[in-house]
Amino acid sequence: MSDATPSEEGRAARPGQEARMTPYELAFGEAGYEMTTFPAILAEAEEQGVDPSDSDRFSFLTVGAEAIRDVVPTDASPDALEHYRTLLYQAFNFWRFGRRFYVLEPPVVRYLVEAAPELAGWELTLPQRSVYVQLPANLFWASVDPQAAPEPVDGFFVSCSEQRDPRGEPYEILDVLMVLGIRRDRAGFSMASFSSEVGKGIAAVWAETPGRDVGRDFENVLPGGEISGLYSILTVSEALKLIARALWYVDRHPGQVVAHAAAERRAHDRPGALPFSRLPYHRVALDGEDGDGAAPGA
Repeated sequence: MSDATPSEEGRAARPGQEARMTPYELAFGEAGYEMTTFPAILAEAEEQGVDPSDSDRFSFLTVGAEAIRDVVPTDASPDALEHYRTLLYQAFNFWRFGRRFYVLEPPVVRYLVEAAPELAGWELTLPQRSVYVQLPANLFWASVDPQAAPEPVDGFFVSCSEQRDPRGEPYEILDVLMVLGIRRDRAGFSMASFSSEVGKGIAAVWAETPGRDVGRDFENVLPGGEISGLYSILTVSEALKLIARALWYVDRHPGQVVAHAAAERRAHDRPGALPFSRLPYHRVALDGEDGDGAAPGA
């Protein structure tokens, strides 16, 4: 696993290639978490000898619990508390491991869905132990539960922790938080979390196992969405399949992964659209294009 982090001196993005503001920035960017709360959580974890990458152990850290009580209403439901705890866990580890942030271009994602690359022989690898993977805007749609209306999927927080079974054998757990429904006119966003044990050969299993009982994986379910080439994520299996393929592509096509500097503060945001992210990021282009999404020589 690489210890490198995005360079603040990465190349500037071309107009129209800027990253969208992340849920990390929307929820934690302006409240001093990076200066006070996150360092305090890390200090407590180190003092107690706790690995804060372990989501269960993270729950018992006092500073994190206090941070949750400070922002969640006292009459909040248990589900709301758990959603915020999961978001705080992912955000903390995203910060802890260098805020590694990938932006997938539309041609890359369509390749991962339509070509369905096989992952046999490749073991699931994260560039850092916690990353955020941003999908193209409004291309994938999902719901937090079967009764809820579909919302556009912004992306996934993905964090990995090392565990040991009762016999002392090591294994890993992948914790995922899917973020949906980010809009400029909305204060929050929707979330769906899930986790899976990660073992040898699991990426190939995820890639090859059908994600739905009926229909094609990622098949659109929105009325008229097929005209625009939209996709849907209906199951955890589909989400894990997409994540595995994206991480495989990043790992196996390093020349198509280019670090970009954060957008300048004076950069003009698009009217009606989400503001640009202020984080450095990696843009992931289709093989045969350069890292800016343009054909070689363009």
